[in-house]
Amino acid sequence: MPTVLIVFFIMKILNAGISALIWNAYRHLSGVRMIATGFIIGAGASITGLLYKPGADFLTGMTGFTTAVLINAAQSTCINGAIIFLGQPSRKWLVPFCIIATAIYWPLLLYINPTDGALRAVAGAIITTIAHGAAVPVLWRQKGHWSWLRLTLLPYIFLHLSIQDGWALYRIGRSLAGMPDPTMFYPWMVIEAGLAHHLWFACFLAMLGSRLRVDVLQRNQELALEIDRRRHLEQQLAATLATEREINAEHQQLLDVLVHEIRTPLTGIDRATEMLEITLSPLPEAGEKRLASVRDGVRRVAALVDRIVTDKREPRSAPVVQDLEWTEVLRTVLGGLSHMDAENRVRALVSQPPLVFRADRDMIVAVLRNLVENALKYSPATEGVTITAAGGADEVRFQVIDRGIGIPEMERESVGRRFYRASNAQGRPGIGLGLFIVRRMLSQAGGTLRHGPGPANIGTTATVTLPQQ
Repeated sequence: MPTVLIVFFIMKILNAGISALIWNAYRHLSGVRMIATGFIIGAGASITGLLYKPGADFLTGMTGFTTAVLINAAQSTCINGAIIFLGQPSRKWLVPFCIIATAIYWPLLLYINPTDGALRAVAGAIITTIAHGAAVPVLWRQKGHWSWLRLTLLPYIFLHLSIQDGWALYRIGRSLAGMPDPTMFYPWMVIEAGLAHHLWFACFLAMLGSRLRVDVLQRNQELALEIDRRRHLEQQLAATLATEREINAEHQQLLDVLVHEIRTPLTGIDRATEMLEITLSPLPEAGEKRLASVRDGVRRVAALVDRIVTDKREPRSAPVVQDLEWTEVLRTVLGGLSHMDAENRVRALVSQPPLVFRADRDMIVAVLRNLVENALKYSPATEGVTITAAGGADEVRFQVIDRGIGIPEMERESVGRRFYRASNAQGRPGIGLGLFIVRRMLSQAGGTLRHGPGPANIGTTATVTLPQQ
């Protein structure tokens, strides 16, 4: 018998150590920490049980008080944890009841009659019955993954309670027959309680393994659904991309047709107005204005066609970087905008000595012409436009400053996207392609374009920064 008790003692200590590891690994699962705590407390009860000395006096009997409290605390904690683990509401009253009831009945009944442990046995059996009785309906209703508990743990609970209650009644009968016994913890009772303890522990491990299998299966199902969803999205994306490619191809074909159909009559109109100016000279003032208006419209449409062609041209020719003089570039820019009276409306601040920088001439002329044209177009005829240039060894910076309608602050980063126009420019001619082309030209050259407010928050300041190569 001593050897068996030692084995049970060692097994309880091992169970406590395993429970501590489970606590640390699976603390996220509801009820696991409480069940593990119950087994650790049970190991503590086994250790304090070594100090118990059966005797027929109060002080000797109190050596089993701590053990009795820990036993009932351990079993109630395990049972409540199992109830929570099985998805049922916590019996919050269970653990406090078992601890407080034990703390009251043990010294009280020991004080009343220290020579007889029958009443303490009955009180202990009642507490054990109440604690296990809380788990019986929960185990009885289990189905699915936990249905095996009805055939394993539930029958043993009834057997355990029958033994505990039967032994308590037997003790009462012996006490009434004049054979009192102060002993509370008999070796065979310790073995029976130890078997119940280990069965609970085995079921706990099985329940944990079943839960983990369920979680893995559920996670696999979720992953399978996620994979199917993403595959479906991928197919939708592929279909969308195919549709977009088809639309882009149709768009390019349409642009090709438009460019071809528009350029020829534009050239004819321009040549016809030029011939009219020559053959009908001198013309009345009204006629000259009319012809100038026609040629101005032709130039605007031709410029739009050129922008579309430039935007769609692939591959692009390699830039030709060379030394450029600012005054010569400025004359070219303003000369191309003579129809907008750029020579009179644009004020250029030229540094001394004249600025010389390195860039692709066609690119920088196209960029500045577009910015100056926008500044003139969105400014009142009475307001001028200022253009400046400053450079150093690393970069050159150009600014086009106007006092026109400006760009709303929230839209400055969006201006320059393809076909995007500021909200306050919707009533003016244009399709939002010019600044898009400018930004792309500058990006290919390593430069940047930023828009900010003009002087005194009136108008716009367009700043071009270009690295020196």
